[in-house]
Amino acid sequence: MIDGRHAQILAARSEAASPAADEASRVAARAFHMMGPDAERELAGEEAMAWEGLLEVARRLRRGAEDVLVERFDLSISMLGITGRLSRADQRTLRQTALADAMGLSLSRVSRVIDLLEKRALVERRTCPADARATNVTLTRQGSALTAQAQHELFAFVRAGFFDSLEPGEVATLAAVFMRLLNAPPTA
Repeated sequence: MIDGRHAQILAARSEAASPAADEASRVAARAFHMMGPDAERELAGEEAMAWEGLLEVARRLRRGAEDVLVERFDLSISMLGITGRLSRADQRTLRQTALADAMGLSLSRVSRVIDLLEKRALVERRTCPADARATNVTLTRQGSALTAQAQHELFAFVRAGFFDSLEPGEVATLAAVFMRLLNAPPTA
């Protein structure tokens, strides 16, 4: 059940009756659906919108970026993350385990993505000369060219879909807020 304060906030948004207000109300209400009575009791409408808005914007931007990459290059974000890291590596080569660590993904997940890239001749796997137990992954010339094109398109998407909607001061504020949150000690 939504308490009086939250009911007033949601009612005020509903009275505005604009599609944007309805969307904001729907997104903010997710905080109450997901976190239940604690959120209903303790979160102000702006807090609910800040949290759920962050999640929703991130979801939409990631989905939009993925759509651009798949439609134009038949690449997922994970694929571009791997080829992008390889494009910046010495001799365009990294150990498969280093790629998994850098991506924050399991070794098996990265291995499956590399399988797909290898089938398209975008990367090659080789035994590491310094450690026969390790596998190196090298970006091919074809993979390098496709990566550069995909990065260019993704940059254009991020510029148009994110930065162009913000004022310069808002970008600085978001950067400061996210840096503070990223540097905060983990909570239990």
